[in-house]
Amino acid sequence: MAKVHLSGYSCRYQKQIRRSAGGLQLVAARFFQTDANSQPSVLGAGAGYYSSDTWFAGAGGAVNFSEDRWRVSGGLRYLDANYDFYGVGSDAGNNGIGIPINQSASAAFVTVLRRVSANWYIGGGYRYVDSQAGLNVSLPGNKPIGDILKKGVHIASAGPTLAASLDTRDLNMNPRTGSYITIDAIFPSKNFGSDVDYDRVKIKANRYWPTTETITLAGRFSLCGASSNTPFFDLCYFGADNDLRGYVVGRYQDLTKFAVQGEVRKQITPRWGGVIFAGVGQVAETFRQMNDDNLLPAAGFGVRWMAAPKNKVNIRADVAWGEDGDALFYLSIGEAF
Repeated sequence: MAKVHLSGYSCRYQKQIRRSAGGLQLVAARFFQTDANSQPSVLGAGAGYYSSDTWFAGAGGAVNFSEDRWRVSGGLRYLDANYDFYGVGSDAGNNGIGIPINQSASAAFVTVLRRVSANWYIGGGYRYVDSQAGLNVSLPGNKPIGDILKKGVHIASAGPTLAASLDTRDLNMNPRTGSYITIDAIFPSKNFGSDVDYDRVKIKANRYWPTTETITLAGRFSLCGASSNTPFFDLCYFGADNDLRGYVVGRYQDLTKFAVQGEVRKQITPRWGGVIFAGVGQVAETFRQMNDDNLLPAAGFGVRWMAAPKNKVNIRADVAWGEDGDALFYLSIGEAF
């Protein structure tokens, strides 16, 4: 059975489209350079609707300027999704028993980075998320109980963020050489309007090696860790941030996660290319609890079409398989990492 899994620049919320036969997603983006020495920038907006009655809308961008000394990103997003919630931990994901959930969420964020040395950027920002989630059930003849269930849990998460990155890539949209290491931390706090205090840190390390004029090897290693009182929507998700493709976001989630993957990218014609990729990862309550028994493999292949040759921006279409053997389809702007 194939599931449809779509993501675009303007909306990074990714959930399983339950009982979905498909959907429609529209994304408009403008890529440009503010000056000759800055990496390409992008501004965009998007919206989508799926047959599970899930829809989203968002707008945002990332602008690099002043000879790449400053990097500013931000956006606004809204999501109303119907999906299955599997619980927390590897065992819950392996059981594959999901509860139908409806979640609406609005979010706003901004991050400002300043180059402090040749390749290092340091900065921070602010993030706000307002989430309402409840059981998505129909109880004919018992409307009061149904209304109670659908009210669910309302959580506001707000607070400062910190970020740092090491960037030696030749091109941010479609790199062939260099490294890209990012550290992103959020600190929601009641002092900033959050309903709960917690923290979460994500570390991602990408590396790129050109082997011939048309073939590039890309590798990625990522870690995620969250405090014990982190709400469900900010846990470390397997399948989120393209770690790893082949898994429905939310089936495997916990307080810690690691994933490692590799990709071979082949440019076939000036505008068409193909990739093959594979990886492995795991979620657990703590990093110490991770073991070989709960490793989750993934693999797949994809096609690339260069939509913006000037800035070498690809539209990617990938098919990936996880441990259960179901195929997931991904359509997005830009490389997975």
